[in-house]
Amino acid sequence: MTTGRHLRPLLTVFATALAVRWLYVLVVLSLTPGTSGLMGPDSVGYVEIASKFAAALSYGTLHGWDWLGPTPHLMPLFVWLISLCFLTFGPEHGPIAYVLIQGMFDAGTCVIVFTMASALAPRYAMPAAVAAVLNPTQVVLGGFVYTDTVFCFFCAAAIYGSMRWLKGHSLRSAILIGAALGAAALTRVLVVPFLAVLLPFLWAAGGRRHLFDACRVGTLVVAGLVTAVLIAPVVARNVAVYGSWGLTAQSGMHTAFWIVPLVQEAKDSTPYAVTAEEMHRKAAARWKETPANPFEESRNYAELARESMLTLGVVPIAKAWVTGAVINLGAPAIVLPPPIANLPRTGFFATPGSSAFEKIQNYLFRSDNALYARLLLLGVAGVALCRIGQLLGLASLARDRTAWPALGLFVLWCAYILAVNGPIASPKYRLPIEPVLMVMLGAGITAAAGRKNPVSGDAPAGSAR
Repeated sequence: MTTGRHLRPLLTVFATALAVRWLYVLVVLSLTPGTSGLMGPDSVGYVEIASKFAAALSYGTLHGWDWLGPTPHLMPLFVWLISLCFLTFGPEHGPIAYVLIQGMFDAGTCVIVFTMASALAPRYAMPAAVAAVLNPTQVVLGGFVYTDTVFCFFCAAAIYGSMRWLKGHSLRSAILIGAALGAAALTRVLVVPFLAVLLPFLWAAGGRRHLFDACRVGTLVVAGLVTAVLIAPVVARNVAVYGSWGLTAQSGMHTAFWIVPLVQEAKDSTPYAVTAEEMHRKAAARWKETPANPFEESRNYAELARESMLTLGVVPIAKAWVTGAVINLGAPAIVLPPPIANLPRTGFFATPGSSAFEKIQNYLFRSDNALYARLLLLGVAGVALCRIGQLLGLASLARDRTAWPALGLFVLWCAYILAVNGPIASPKYRLPIEPVLMVMLGAGITAAAGRKNPVSGDAPAGSAR
């Protein structure tokens, strides 16, 4: 049972994080007309879908599969949440309501960060929580009408559930893993393949002496079943309506118009926009009409992308993935707020350069907007300082053998997110690993402060409460 003494810091972290996030939203709204400051590149489409779904809810015209959303390109949990905001507060205030609720989710993520760090050693908890509360990546992205903040919350809950399971192999922890991953998948399908990576890792990392313990294996099966049950309605809808076992119809377009151009750029420095336009021309020439079935359209684009990737070769693909991972880890979020992002300048993808290094160098040091360049460099310096702290934390945790299972889990999650995002580079795509990075930063801050020995009340590293 949680006592008041244990509950107080959690409430403090939540309230402080929520205040920071809501204050940021108010500042952005005061500096931009209407709700434009809450809108990123994908937000307009989300708002349009939410408006239509909310209208259908109010008129009672939803039937059968309609309840899972109007398009297989978006997962239903996000559609339900944003549409509820539009239904309750109307189209004018719906985006504001959604972003404020997002702030509550992200404040919850900060609480999970505190709890994850405390499970390793209580002395890490408050530094990690403060880092999460003030983390620009979380604060800024939580101010956009996006799917990412809610997705990040459920991913953090799944990682914490995995830490708990590593300690006791409990059924409750397994249910938490399955429910959190299922909810994350109902927000973004990005996480679904991770289940096939996570469960074998947990099975192997939980101790060699009990690899075939029926109770232990059974709890992991339960975790997988809970996730499967949650996403089953989406699969059933797609099979019944579109004849596809896939969860989303996004993959083909994503590969053809994002991955291929970035791999081409890694190979011969062809600007991203040039290859993207060429891919559109190839698609238009091959298929005169857009298929009514979005999954068929996705398969067409995937076929076109596969042909292009085969001609590009393995080395450019690897180069594009490594470049994307480096940029994802180094890109600062402080240049994303609309008042800064809308400063007149050349965007990163349009920046010229004969190599990835030269392109990054030109973007950082030869920007056509001096103010933007200064803020960008300040952000890069801040990110670099955080990465140093996280490496220090990583080294500190690596010295404690009891922390190795959790540390392996952290590394696995970071590697997975960087791998699935590939060459797509932005702080937006780094957000799911921020909770883990904040835990490592908390450990690094503690190590830098010289607190090498457990303080009173420290639990053994690797324990979970």
